[in-house]
Amino acid sequence: MDNNKDNNEEAIYYYKKGIEVGNKGDVKKALEYFNKAIELNPFYRDAYYNKALALRILGRYDEARECLIIGMSIERYSNNKNNKKSEDNEK
Repeated sequence: MDNNKDNNEEAIYYYKKGIEVGNKGDVKKALEYFNKAIELNPFYRDAYYNKALALRILGRYDEARECLIIGMSIERYSNNKNNKKSEDNEK
């Protein structure tokens, strides 16, 4: 199995663990899991969004804003890439 696919699957695992523990109220542990997911997949938009939420809950507003901006940038890039593919397919 290729390493990138392994990293993505592992990132999803940590992301889901972050959601799970965050929903149980352990925001600091959730933050650790979101960080691990992002380390494994630096383009994991949802991990950035949930990290931003966790940071906001912890009162770390500047860091939360940074993560939100990164998540939005990833989303914008992804949307532009998908739009470009659609345009190419129409030609």
